[in-house]
Amino acid sequence: MAVLATDPALSFLSTVSGVMRETVAAAIDLMNVPLWNGVKPTLVVPAELQEAVEPALLAAGLVRTGDRILAVRRLDVLPASTAGARLHVVDAGADDDFLSVLLAGYEVDGVVAEFIRAEHRLPAMRRFLVLEQETPIAAAAMTSHGDVAVLGGASTLPMHRGQGSQSRLLQHRLRIAAEAGCVSVVATARPDSVSAANLSKAGFALRRRSAWTEI
Repeated sequence: MAVLATDPALSFLSTVSGVMRETVAAAIDLMNVPLWNGVKPTLVVPAELQEAVEPALLAAGLVRTGDRILAVRRLDVLPASTAGARLHVVDAGADDDFLSVLLAGYEVDGVVAEFIRAEHRLPAMRRFLVLEQETPIAAAAMTSHGDVAVLGGASTLPMHRGQGSQSRLLQHRLRIAAEAGCVSVVATARPDSVSAANLSKAGFALRRRSAWTEI
């Protein structure tokens, strides 16, 4: 699967993924077609294929730029309710407070902020806020695709980090997904990040993927 973001500020979204041993040559060829129009895409390779395909990637002039995490969890057990806790999770709906908190937590602006704003205004997106004494301090989103839930953007206002907001939002979304009939949940994270640690604690299996691009 190829994804192309034409604005240079969003080049990190331009990827080739879904690589298997049998398709690595085709994936390398895909990275060299004219449609990229000067954008250098990232080839994402599952960790279990790394050793087998690395010689071909190096021969093609690609360099490893880091790793990414794909987190997967089966929803065979309904997460426990956290009602009554100090931090209260609410459905944000189309509330502008959601986008204000999400973007402030990400600490981004410009094209990246506009992309995040547009993505999280999609009708299919479910939006949640954490309130502390009625004040929004963290936000997170989720979409459902058949029986699979995908955890979207999540951030906490800088002055409120370290209080467990994202753990609360994670558990809340897992419970909402299970109640909606989803059987599995997926998310992405940076390796060794707080997000990756939270996902691991919540029972997700973290699958490492290497990222490759042209010099």
